[in-house]
Amino acid sequence: KRRRHENKVSRPFEFLVEDIFNVPGVGPVVSGFVNAGELTVGSTANVYVGPTDDGTFMKTLAKSAHIARINTQHITSGQSACLAFSLNKELRKKLRRGMVVLRENPTSTREFDAEICVLKGEGTTIRRSYQAYVHILNVRQSAYARQIEIVNHNSMGLPPSHNAEFEEDGIVLRPGSRAKVRFEFAKRPEYIRPGMRMLFRDGRVRGVGIITNVPKEVAVAV
Repeated sequence: KRRRHENKVSRPFEFLVEDIFNVPGVGPVVSGFVNAGELTVGSTANVYVGPTDDGTFMKTLAKSAHIARINTQHITSGQSACLAFSLNKELRKKLRRGMVVLRENPTSTREFDAEICVLKGEGTTIRRSYQAYVHILNVRQSAYARQIEIVNHNSMGLPPSHNAEFEEDGIVLRPGSRAKVRFEFAKRPEYIRPGMRMLFRDGRVRGVGIITNVPKEVAVAV
């Protein structure tokens, strides 16, 4: 795993927010994981934190960083760390788990395409408007299946599906089915990108997939 993250140092900085704190005398602090890239904190470390509930990103300054309670000026891919931001009281209220910290190109979206495989769910069928709870790295949110398409070649390297069926009201997926699905988040936009792996669940249903396309909506920084 360490070698894999060493190969991601050259990518754009991407920090996954896992928890939020308000430290007296310091201000808002987030803990999380450096998924890609590197960052040197200080007076020139301008970053974008988001997306908020309306899909925008907050431009702020990464004042300082800690790793295992030790102050550091530099964090890199593969490390768990804490970052302190310079945010006013109104913007602090918008911080939440599941956000990301980026250096450039902040975008968010409500929709994404993924090639999925239904692993289990006896007695359950998946069709258009199906709702499930989706996990994508640190993102956790309900999402609707807006479109379903059977594909013969997929990004997961799996053989074509033989368990998906066509019915009068559209395509129906059952355990073992593989398909391309357009999902829409139920509550708010999120930051995701092609190549991320996902897991979805609903009762006894379990499935996995990989994101293949994201129709991005450029978010305005505030």
